[in-house]
Amino acid sequence: MDRIGLFRARHPDGRGATLRLRAARRRFERSTLALRKAALDHIDAQVPVDTMLKATLDRLAARACGAP
Repeated sequence: MDRIGLFRARHPDGRGATLRLRAARRRFERSTLALRKAALDHIDAQVPVDTMLKATLDRLAARACGAP
């Protein structure tokens, strides 16, 4: 039994508190999901930058090896 179930068993008239707790839990879960999505989007946005930087470094290294 979860915490909400235990609370309701001890306080049968605490329906308002139970509803508020459930709503708070749903908001927390949604915000956690939004944060995870934002983090994954940020990582995905870094891939093109990483590729561009690697190509630039390879180009510079090739120039340096060819220079006298």
